[in-house]
Amino acid sequence: MYIIKTKRFLIVIISLLFLFLLLLLRLIYIQIFLHNKLNAIVKKMVTYRNIEFSKRGDILDTKGKVLAFSVKQYTVFIDPNRMDNLSKMRQILSKNGIQLNNTHLKKLKITRTSYVPIAYNVDSKTIRNIKKAKINGIGFHSTYVRKYPLGQLCSNIIGITDIDGHGLEGIERICEKCLRGNCIKVHMLRDGRGNIIQKDKHIDKTKMKGHNITLHIDATIQLIVTHELQKAILKFRAKKAVCIIQNPRTGAILSMVSIPSFNPNKKINNINTLRNSAISNVYEPGSTFKIVTVSTALDTGLVQLSDNFYLNNSSYKLAGHIIKDNHKKVNRFISLSEAIEYSSNIIMSQLAQKIGTKNFYKYIRNFGFYSLTGIDLSGEEKGLLSNINKIHPLSLCTISFGQGIGVTAIQIISAFSTIANDGVLMKPLLIKKIDNTNLKQQVIRRVISANTAKVMKRILKNAVDFGTGHSGKINGYSMGGKTGTAQKIDHLTKSYSKTAYTASFCGLIPAMNPKLVILVIIDEPCGNYYASSVASPVFARIAEKVLQYLEIAKDENKFNILI
Repeated sequence: MYIIKTKRFLIVIISLLFLFLLLLLRLIYIQIFLHNKLNAIVKKMVTYRNIEFSKRGDILDTKGKVLAFSVKQYTVFIDPNRMDNLSKMRQILSKNGIQLNNTHLKKLKITRTSYVPIAYNVDSKTIRNIKKAKINGIGFHSTYVRKYPLGQLCSNIIGITDIDGHGLEGIERICEKCLRGNCIKVHMLRDGRGNIIQKDKHIDKTKMKGHNITLHIDATIQLIVTHELQKAILKFRAKKAVCIIQNPRTGAILSMVSIPSFNPNKKINNINTLRNSAISNVYEPGSTFKIVTVSTALDTGLVQLSDNFYLNNSSYKLAGHIIKDNHKKVNRFISLSEAIEYSSNIIMSQLAQKIGTKNFYKYIRNFGFYSLTGIDLSGEEKGLLSNINKIHPLSLCTISFGQGIGVTAIQIISAFSTIANDGVLMKPLLIKKIDNTNLKQQVIRRVISANTAKVMKRILKNAVDFGTGHSGKINGYSMGGKTGTAQKIDHLTKSYSKTAYTASFCGLIPAMNPKLVILVIIDEPCGNYYASSVASPVFARIAEKVLQYLEIAKDENKFNILI
């Protein structure tokens, strides 16, 4: 009997030892072989890794006025799993202007999530007041919201961001990386209930803000231009209006206004208003393009300033077609300067024939047409131009006076600025500096000689003093410029419309040493559609106010006799 008990005892002892050995082996396996895996699981359970986004950089005008900035705002949410006093919670929230509606209450009852958002874009003061109440179950998620203090004044330049703060249009998009800055991963420890018990304390605050972008745009000039364009649209019942003001020496864009525009602080109902017409709208320039024709003729040496050209009753036959001028019938010789003053299509056609397709095509491209200017904006179009092998004699002539070619406003003002800058084409610049680092001006190429540019400035001055640009004249200032009245294509008939026109004027001030180049385009004015009656007076009003604001000295008496 004793022996039997002893055997049973040994069996129990051996079994226990065996179980202990199994447990020991299991423990060794877990501690050694599963250590890394289990450690990762535990770390994941107690560690919360949050990505903290930088505060987006500001966008400023040339004088430091804020055009776009970010403000921290919060989303308030409820965690149903931690909520213990709904009545008191509703009372505290209501006291701070946040109401729990039936939809919120329903979600709190049926949802299994720990995140039920109840209010968005809540300010910091309200959040501090709610935190003081120390109510379980209320959480806060911070984000930055973009604000545009000047509304639609610079909207087509600045652009907008999406709900996550990413740039969608304009400077916001083109400078996304600079404005956004760096993102930082913040590690936090939490307990079993999910409460944060420890957070990284060593965060480099200098990395938590994006770079500031300063533009060449002057908000005061932008306001002047916007006001005048709005008046013009109402007066002429026009479809659109564009104005660009550029410093021809540096390429800096001081103002760029496209109407209609949009308010970036409000919901965008019409996506077409996001388009910046100054860089994306392709149109036939009409007579403003004649500066390219005359510049080319002079620069190639095929024509001299002293040459005269015959107008045969303002009618010219070519390839079975008749090219006409809009002025009264003239049956005499006129000078090259007078050809611009009268805005003669016939003389431009004769010049184009002298120049030839190859030379003309080369200069058109060198002036920057049918190419992107590289301006600091997205959405730029390069325009329209037939392949050199498809330009026949008639289309060569029509291009010479601005028909049969598609351009953008930024291309036209760049061409005029090239003449103003003694024949050198500059890259148009919107961005002045990033933080405190100035961006350098960029020379693209020499297009025409300095002498040709000088002669062109004198011709353009005469066009204002004695020709179609006279209504753009400003007392006390010498100035040169050219009007353009272009028929638009009727998309139904595929031919030129008899009612839809684009009226434009581009001017240089002062005439022989330009500090500014200003382009005004009025799209589809009703009634009197001629540029001399529509665009030139708008140009004059804008130029006069901007010249006074910039304190540019008057110089009219310096250049009385030119050509």
